Amino acid sequence: MFGGLDYAVLGGYFVLCAFVGWWTGRGQKNAGEFFKGGGAMPTWAVCLSILASETSALTFCSVPGLAYKTDFSYLQFVFGNLVGRLLVAFLFIPAFYTTGVTSVYEYLGMRFGPHTRGVASLFFVVTRILASGVRLTIAAIIVQAVTGWNFLPCVVAFTLVTVLYTVYGGIKSIIWTDVLQFFLFVGGGVLALGVILANVGASGFSSAMAGTEHLRVIQTSLGFDKNYTLLTAAIGGPILMFATHGTDQDMVQRMLTCADSRRGARSVVLSGVVSVPMVTLFLFIGAALYAFYVHHPDLRAALPEKPDRIFPHFIVHELPLGLRGLVIAGVFAAAMSTTSSAIGALALVAVVDGVRRFRPGSGDASADLRLSRVMTFVMGALLTAVAIGFQRVNDSLLNFGLEVMTYAYGSLLGIFCLGRLTRSRGCDGGNVLALAAGVTAVLAVKFGVNREKVLIAWPWFTVIGFAVTFALGAIFPTSSAYRGASAPRR
Repeated sequence: MFGGLDYAVLGGYFVLCAFVGWWTGRGQKNAGEFFKGGGAMPTWAVCLSILASETSALTFCSVPGLAYKTDFSYLQFVFGNLVGRLLVAFLFIPAFYTTGVTSVYEYLGMRFGPHTRGVASLFFVVTRILASGVRLTIAAIIVQAVTGWNFLPCVVAFTLVTVLYTVYGGIKSIIWTDVLQFFLFVGGGVLALGVILANVGASGFSSAMAGTEHLRVIQTSLGFDKNYTLLTAAIGGPILMFATHGTDQDMVQRMLTCADSRRGARSVVLSGVVSVPMVTLFLFIGAALYAFYVHHPDLRAALPEKPDRIFPHFIVHELPLGLRGLVIAGVFAAAMSTTSSAIGALALVAVVDGVRRFRPGSGDASADLRLSRVMTFVMGALLTAVAIGFQRVNDSLLNFGLEVMTYAYGSLLGIFCLGRLTRSRGCDGGNVLALAAGVTAVLAVKFGVNREKVLIAWPWFTVIGFAVTFALGAIFPTSSAYRGASAPRR
């Protein structure tokens, strides 16, 4: 298990995160700087922050587990995601900059009215709290298994430092600590892969892969029951990424910190390009783990049954002292970057789309900043409570928590596209009906069609929700009071 040097490495990581968060977050004077960083964040830092936020501790461990058990077909999905990022860059980001919104749901209020804005922001808050809370739970469980700590100290360790630098420095601290965490979990992955390959050698890796499909990338199945196929990558991947990075405040908030829409759009496209080698790295870790245990069959009996626990098991039992602590710091980094972004986005929506809609501020910048910090602390505490609440649920409920964002993503994307692609379709009341119908359709598939046997894989949930919401919303004409508002440019 963990030794003194491992704990020293982890302690140094926490101190470094706190320092970076404090240093980069100094000088906040108002809520605008707290949530948008003064519109002065460099494109490359925003790009890495997007990638860090995408990569949870579950991803850090489950992608190697997937490659260990199956193949590289997940990489198809990553290439499909590039198309979705391009759609975000060219359709949504310019509109958000032109209208000057802080929350993306403000755009819906301008285009359709307050009810659309309110329901959309509520969908985001509920699903993001559940999804991020479960990811925090899983990260704590992984670290608990590796270090032997109790569950509660694991959750506190993840959230305490994260909440402190997020409350202090806002989006600036989030982005710059994300940059640090990106290099840490990617560096940890590179080091782990290097150790494995040094053990098995190039010839040992090749011989283990011979006659297997572990390096297969293309999965040509035309069924709807598999998560990662060429069909899913071509249709489900772009639509899902279009939704996650175009309608989720968690992601868009970073892109709005750039100096202009061109830089904001560039950051999300660049993140898609960088994600290809990053995901490939973690897939190769899984293949290398398979090769390692082929050449060490005596160690296979002790492997955990769940594939996403194999990499943590290897870290604990095979990595040398010190390096083990560094790689586990990578797990912390992946979890903390996801948690900090969720806390920041939830606080922003709570302030901009909640409190300030019904209780406009007095114009006192310091009062708005205090409210933003208080709400950030509240959201951090709420995520911690949800994570603790999920501790004892079974795996199926954990999977539900990981999928929960896909239940609303399609509906949100349908309404945003209605606003950007049309000038006169969609109305405030009709949109509420369309949003509800889209979510209902997805839940009917998940808990109805798929109840006995999985027939439709989760990447299609967003496609279904999008199609239902867009089609139903387009039936209703836009009210004359909003017609042409925030409409697409000719």
